[in-house]
Amino acid sequence: MAGEPSFIEFAVPNPELTRDFYEQLFGWKFQMLTHGSYIELPGDVEAGSHPDTDPPHIIVYFQVDDLQAAIEKVRELGGEVGPLRPPSPQYGAFAECKDSQGVAFGLRQLPSA
Repeated sequence: MAGEPSFIEFAVPNPELTRDFYEQLFGWKFQMLTHGSYIELPGDVEAGSHPDTDPPHIIVYFQVDDLQAAIEKVRELGGEVGPLRPPSPQYGAFAECKDSQGVAFGLRQLPSA
């Protein structure tokens, strides 16, 4: 459903430390990958971590049915859209955005079935 939280991304200097912390805190299971990890969360929301040299942060991606239409609406409403990354057949297409007050969030279109 559009607008539901769909993916949580941990942008951190060291994904292994993220794994150690959240496994011990919540019992989350991590699958370490070449460039970060996939995190098994309870429920329907997916998560992952990847190395990032900017200040560490968490970004919540909200599901949309049409990424391009949602991007246009963000801009129309006074928000900003960052550079798009190539879509992944496994995870879908993502856009990092800021709302009209500068709050970071993301949009995600699920992969085609």
